[in-house]
Amino acid sequence: MSKPIGKVIAAAAALVLLVGGIWFAVARDGAESGTEETTAAASSPSDNESSEAPVTQGPDASAPPEITGDYTDPEQVALAFAYAYPGDVDALADPTFLASLDGADASLAEKITDIRVEEIDHDSGDIDERYAFTVSGTLDGIEVQAYTITMSRPVEAEEGGLDAENNFEFRVASFDWSPELAGEGDTTGPAANLINPITARQRADLLTETREGAITEVLTHVPEETEEERQGRLAPVVAEPTTVDAPMSRSGRYAMKVEILSQSYSTEHGGPITLEYTGTWVDPYDPTYHGAWALTATIARDQTGGLAVQSVTESTPAEGNGHDE
Repeated sequence: MSKPIGKVIAAAAALVLLVGGIWFAVARDGAESGTEETTAAASSPSDNESSEAPVTQGPDASAPPEITGDYTDPEQVALAFAYAYPGDVDALADPTFLASLDGADASLAEKITDIRVEEIDHDSGDIDERYAFTVSGTLDGIEVQAYTITMSRPVEAEEGGLDAENNFEFRVASFDWSPELAGEGDTTGPAANLINPITARQRADLLTETREGAITEVLTHVPEETEEERQGRLAPVVAEPTTVDAPMSRSGRYAMKVEILSQSYSTEHGGPITLEYTGTWVDPYDPTYHGAWALTATIARDQTGGLAVQSVTESTPAEGNGHDE
C-alpha cells in the first residue's frame, strides 16, 4: 500500500474509532451500573459525568447557548449544526457530507427538542484534526442521546506551518444515530430504516470499497473481451456504462501492470460525492512503455437509498499516457 493511500485510510478510520469508542463507552457504563438499555444509551460516555449535567443547554432550558459563528471553535460548529439541522447547514458541512444530505430523511432529527451538545473525543493526525460531539435532547417526551457528529479541519494552518495559528474552520464530516435510536442487536429504533447522511463508517469505507470494486474492475483488461462483455462485467459495480479504456499492450493481447498510488475525496461544494484515484501503468515486458492514469468515481444514491458508484470517468493524470522512452 502506498503512503498517500495509507494516510487517507488512517484519517478516515480515525473517524470510525471516534464514533465507535463513544457508543462502546456508553454501553459499558450502562452495563457496569446495572441500568436498563435505554438508560445506558442516554447516559454520558464520560465516566465522571452525569447525564443530568449536559455541557450546553438547549433552547428550552434556562440558559440558551450563544452561537457566535466562530467555526474555528468545534463546539460552535456542533451547536450551530444541532440547532439548524435539518435546516440550512451548508456553511457547516464539508462538501462530501453536504452532498450526502441529498435524499436523506431528517424527519426524526426535526422532532428533537431541548438540544444540548457535548464533546466526547478529539484526535489529530498527519492530515487533519478531528472532534466528535454527541447531540442529546428530548424526543416524544423522553430524554435521549440522539446522534453523534464528527468534524475536521486541516491540521496545519494555511500559512506558517505548525507554529502558526490555525484559522481553518471545522466542517461536519459524518452523522451517526445513537444505538438507542438506530437500534442494536435484535432491537430496532425509530431511526433504523431511515436514509441517513454519510456515517463515519461509510466515510472510511467508501474510498476503499470503490477502489477495490469499481476502479479495479475498470482498470482490468481482459484479452478478447468484447465491449458488450466488458460493460456487462462492470455493470454490478458501476451504474452507468464507462468510456474508460483499461491499460493494455500495443497489440491489445495482454494487460499492463497497474498501480494505484493515491485516493481522495474530491467533492466540490454543491456537487455530488466524487472520489479521485491516480496511479501508473507499465508494460511488464517492456518497461519503456508506461504512463499515468487518473479516474474520478461519482457516487449517488441507489434505489435502496445507499451510496453506490454512479460513473467512472477519466481525469487529467500527472503525466501523459502511453509514451516510449
